[in-house]
Amino acid sequence: MDNADLVTDSEQTAARFSVSVHPKEAVLTAPVLLLAEHILGSIPLWEVKSKKNGRGGVREKEVVREVYYRGELRKIPLVIYASGDLGLPNSVDLELFRGFERWALGVLKHEGTLPSVVKISGADILQACGKESSGVAYAEVDRFFLRMAGTMISAGRNKTTGDRVHETKVENPSRRGKLGSKRGIVFKIFGTVVLPGQTNGKGELAHTYEVELASWYRDSLLMGNCFVIDHSLFTEMKGSLSKLLHQLLHNLFYLGKGHAEQRYSDLVRYWQIKEHTSRSKVVQQFAEAHHELTRRRFLDQWQIVPVGSGGHKDFMFIWNAGPAWWKTEAQLPDLREQYELGDGQVSPQQVIDPFLTGLPAQIEAQERQSTEDPTSAARLLDVILEMSGRRKDPKVWEKWWRRAINTVPHQVIWRRIGEVKERKARGERIQNLGSYLTSLVRVDAAKSGAVWAVDAGEDTSE
Repeated sequence: MDNADLVTDSEQTAARFSVSVHPKEAVLTAPVLLLAEHILGSIPLWEVKSKKNGRGGVREKEVVREVYYRGELRKIPLVIYASGDLGLPNSVDLELFRGFERWALGVLKHEGTLPSVVKISGADILQACGKESSGVAYAEVDRFFLRMAGTMISAGRNKTTGDRVHETKVENPSRRGKLGSKRGIVFKIFGTVVLPGQTNGKGELAHTYEVELASWYRDSLLMGNCFVIDHSLFTEMKGSLSKLLHQLLHNLFYLGKGHAEQRYSDLVRYWQIKEHTSRSKVVQQFAEAHHELTRRRFLDQWQIVPVGSGGHKDFMFIWNAGPAWWKTEAQLPDLREQYELGDGQVSPQQVIDPFLTGLPAQIEAQERQSTEDPTSAARLLDVILEMSGRRKDPKVWEKWWRRAINTVPHQVIWRRIGEVKERKARGERIQNLGSYLTSLVRVDAAKSGAVWAVDAGEDTSE
């Protein structure tokens, strides 16, 4: 049976409290839905597993977190600092973290809350993430907890001067290694981590991993600030890029209501992968990941288009969510209720997104629009005209939409398209998709001050 047909079944309980799996048969074979904390899920923290992840690898990287803030799509610059020689978290750590979150849900279901310091055994986390027990697997668990404990995420702080990832000329050698800016705050995901066999803060010998959760992470999880992951689908994927793409698209699909776009150069920087200049090589590089996600119906369509100017060649990835993502995403309210998240666990006033510290200054609408990829307008118009069907006066209709596309941020229009598709998928009666979409975007244009958007004389009827 196709896995996408199974995501509508909710997991009754989670982790060690409900998963009856023989130690030698830990691989997941049944549908499992997992709630993942959304703030961390919106940060491209993880990278491809490689020999560089450890000694001699990249110690820090610049990323951009995309969020909706006060009704606007904002891009927050962050810097990820590695845990010394252990390097940055990779796709194996992502698998173990997914298992950790699944286990944490089991604790929450069983005990009614999640303590600030949790105790978990290596067998528990391996079972929860669907990995078979072995000496290598237990060594990976050790590295996972140590790496996560040492990883830091900074908001509002520049990258270390002299980092060789982005070659920059350093005029004064004595300044090498110093931070270019003293602004900003640094956050962690795990605080103190005590490994089995070590002495904890109470002077007692630890028999399990004792993990202190960062308050922002724990509070956000308890408030139900989450998205839903089909954990069975995730564990079935073999490729490292497949898992990272699955992670990235959950946030991008949320922002774009089933539509996502990302520059290739960004993915190279986020995931520390080899950069190609030929489109055929880029397609080949992501072929396995796209095949896996499409075959499992997580992706519906994808394409890669050349972009860039001034001699810098780049590519834009464009994705549309498949039925597996839509079905899984629709179950967020039920799962929140099942785990009683947000129901008095934490006061809403206590939950503060720490990474909004790095929010850049207000950007005017015109400046936002000027940063749009020039091919985005053409793609948007094609999708809109296809959705609109036959019109009485197609020239007037197209003229109106060209004006709207030049006024309203493209990401907002993509979200509106996603809303229309979502309502249609839910079985709501919409007489005409094109007209309904127009009514939504007309409001967005009016909010931006476009007089023509409320002009009764503007004929955009069928």
